[in-house]
Amino acid sequence: METIKDAIDERAITEFREALIERGLLPPRHDDYYKLKRFLKARGFNVEKAITMWSDMLKWRSEFGADSILENFVFAEREEVLRHYPHGYHGVDKEGRPVYIERLGKIDLNKLLSVTTIDRFLKYHVQQLERLFIEKFPACSAKVGKHIDTVVTILDVQGVNWMKVRKLASDVVLRINKIDGDNYPEILHKLFIINASSSFRLLWNALKGFIDPRTAEKIQVLGDSYQSTLLEYINKSDLPDFLGGACSCSRDGGCLQSNKGPWKGFKPTNGFLSPEKAPMEEAKSSDQEEENFQDANTRELINLGSNNLENNRLNSEAQSILTNKEEQVHEEMASDSVINQCDGSNTRADNSSMLSFKFLKQLLQCMGSIIFKLLALVLILFRVRDTLFHKAEMKSLTQMAPQESITTATTEDENSSSRDDEGASFHPCLERLQRLEELIEELDKKPKKIPPEKDIMLSESLNRIKTLENDLQKTRYTLNETSLKQEELAETFEYLRESSLQRSCWLKSCQAYPIKR
Repeated sequence: METIKDAIDERAITEFREALIERGLLPPRHDDYYKLKRFLKARGFNVEKAITMWSDMLKWRSEFGADSILENFVFAEREEVLRHYPHGYHGVDKEGRPVYIERLGKIDLNKLLSVTTIDRFLKYHVQQLERLFIEKFPACSAKVGKHIDTVVTILDVQGVNWMKVRKLASDVVLRINKIDGDNYPEILHKLFIINASSSFRLLWNALKGFIDPRTAEKIQVLGDSYQSTLLEYINKSDLPDFLGGACSCSRDGGCLQSNKGPWKGFKPTNGFLSPEKAPMEEAKSSDQEEENFQDANTRELINLGSNNLENNRLNSEAQSILTNKEEQVHEEMASDSVINQCDGSNTRADNSSMLSFKFLKQLLQCMGSIIFKLLALVLILFRVRDTLFHKAEMKSLTQMAPQESITTATTEDENSSSRDDEGASFHPCLERLQRLEELIEELDKKPKKIPPEKDIMLSESLNRIKTLENDLQKTRYTLNETSLKQEELAETFEYLRESSLQRSCWLKSCQAYPIKR
């Protein structure tokens, strides 16, 4: 399945690249296999959506000046900015990815804005991203011997007052997220949010269900017991001491100012395939040289399944290709059997062993053809299902919300008024988060154990309750005895009444018959 997925991805990348070339949207400096793959992945390997995203990216780079920002922009206030906003790259994780760290709780927004402006900070951010692709990713890839184009991020939110960073979030963070998502997609491998309060974790658990599952898997929210989790991904020598590691970088003024990593002093050589400069053919040449018969067969099946979604024609073409491949396999097996027979004559193998060996090879051959047919059928079914689902979804969206698509298309170009609206909508969420955090902190401040005097009062109350229960039990027993005695008295009174009635009747009868003398 991994081979099939890689083949599908490569075919989509080739189609994407050819479409960009036809439309004149592929400058040589951006003709990079992995960069094309990142944009396709960001749009779910939908070529048309990826073309739109790519075109917007080229337009933004031209307007923003991203292609020449490394040479034309100088951020002289960087050291002062780092004092008021501690952040930077430090070391790599265990798989060779750069590690980026931010300490949001240490931000002093007033001092930060006194030494720089928001526009200059955004240019500095873009410059760091360009340097990430030109210096850091190539250096990490050369060190580990494989392609690296993702980052591990650690976000320390200890001591963050969300009301105080509201302006930073509305003016800077939202714009940075838009720049990163639109122009540098799919570079995040893992995000650790550490020292998160209980209210923040509660809010994240509630919001996680509304986020794309692929994105939510990359984010891990941790409390103050985060060291063991970070050490699973990052060596202790590459983790700063303020995060539980063994590195202090005292000679360089601290870990976040040291720029520690394999990119220090690294210069890409001709033999190294830079992710931003290597042509597409060189990046995938090693994969093409390693293809064998089964890979070629699998690629033909995949191409067959993705050409169109007409089931009858797909099934017929799949059957014809598989039949041709089976005939080729039969011919190769026949030639192998002839060679084996020649070798068997030299080693005096008998005919029975040769027949059993031949039967075994034919059986394996049949099993292989069956597996290929099943893969082709599964692939065709998945293609048909995805296409039908996509058409149904687009139809429902068109019927239910025709105006929503128009509004989304017209809001691609961000302006100052839209950013103000985003900040205004973001403000109530921050206020609610602040109130929730205050309530949680108030609950945390309350003693977790009962004070001794209250414990004594509770014990005395429990003793009184037990005494009352005993008294009630005795009263109930007494009432039962009283009720029994009342029943006995009632029976006695009834007996006496009946006796008195019988006696009175006897006296009356005696009076009716007087005794004669």
